[in-house]
Amino acid sequence: MRSTNADTASTFEKTLQGDPTDLEAGLPLSMKRHDSIQILRAIAALLVVYVHSLFVVSGHAVSRQSHFFNLTNFGACGVDIFFTISGFILSTVAMSVRPTHPSLPHGAIDFLLRRFIRIFPIYWILSFFFVLIQWKLHHLTTAWLLNSYLLLPSLRFPMPPPLIFIGWTLIFEMFFYYTLTLNLFFGAARVVERTILTILAFIVVGGLLGFHQPVLILVANPLNIEFIFGCLIGLAYARFGKRHALGTVLLATGSLWLLSTLFFGDYNLGDARYVLNGALSWYRIFLWGIPAAMITAGLVFRFTQITSPIGRLGVFLGDASYSIYLVTLLVFYGYDRLYPHLARLGPDTNVVLAFLSVALIGPLCYLYVERPVTRLLTAKYHRPAVQSAP
Repeated sequence: MRSTNADTASTFEKTLQGDPTDLEAGLPLSMKRHDSIQILRAIAALLVVYVHSLFVVSGHAVSRQSHFFNLTNFGACGVDIFFTISGFILSTVAMSVRPTHPSLPHGAIDFLLRRFIRIFPIYWILSFFFVLIQWKLHHLTTAWLLNSYLLLPSLRFPMPPPLIFIGWTLIFEMFFYYTLTLNLFFGAARVVERTILTILAFIVVGGLLGFHQPVLILVANPLNIEFIFGCLIGLAYARFGKRHALGTVLLATGSLWLLSTLFFGDYNLGDARYVLNGALSWYRIFLWGIPAAMITAGLVFRFTQITSPIGRLGVFLGDASYSIYLVTLLVFYGYDRLYPHLARLGPDTNVVLAFLSVALIGPLCYLYVERPVTRLLTAKYHRPAVQSAP
């Protein structure tokens, strides 16, 4: 990686994913920054942190916040926002591959290896803590360890989560990456459209066979439609570009729709078990997936750059959102054990303190673990970045 990369402005992939890999060669100049999407990533991560902070305190006392309509579930919609953003980002990167490039298979492999560098190292590092815990409790099995570390679907139904419980979302992410990579092998032209059709085909087949089966519960889960939403946003933006008025309407409509689910339509959507067994996937798409897509599309079409200090903090938290997401359970594991010493502060104060603990430790993990490790591995990975179409 060129030495100047760390000092220059963040590229599209860096800004949206917090990824320091050299991917800017694969993107048009007009699509190399999108601060508002990065802030949306920060909001999504913090929503997930908040819902887990309510959960960790609920094991000791009942907070007033937990009685506020559907607040105990609402923060889980951050996952749906993440899925839509991932569909948008990765489809945009995939569309940048040169259709007639002679080394296209290498481009597909390069695309996937860069995803591995982005996802696995920090995930493996933080997962090791839970490996030790489960090993000490004599709960660890070889199958669970392999499925967790490789983010593979289980051969059991319902699909058990990885060692880091919230890592179940990464299994869905990796399935999307694999599907996109597979379609890249068959050519870059219309790769996003083929990926959409592939995911839809899996869902249809699953519907016919009954997707409540091992592996099929992942590849045929309707929740994968949220990645399709992101892909459609990418296709629309590539064709129409910035549409400020349309973006404003979509952002307002999606925000009102999503916020309304805080007061109405509680289907216990925050419980991951109802995604991993497919029971509430369609409800989740309607209540959270569609408005998440509207919000994402609204910010994409508005394409606003952020210059205010608070805005730049939001962009930084978006950079750190993956670390924030992953350290959540690790921090709360410790907080759960400290709670007896903090109980006198009251449950509501502890919810806030638990939330702030992750909001602080997550960015530190990003600065001193995730980013250095990712940069080191990227520097050692010498394959040139995917080439963009002229």
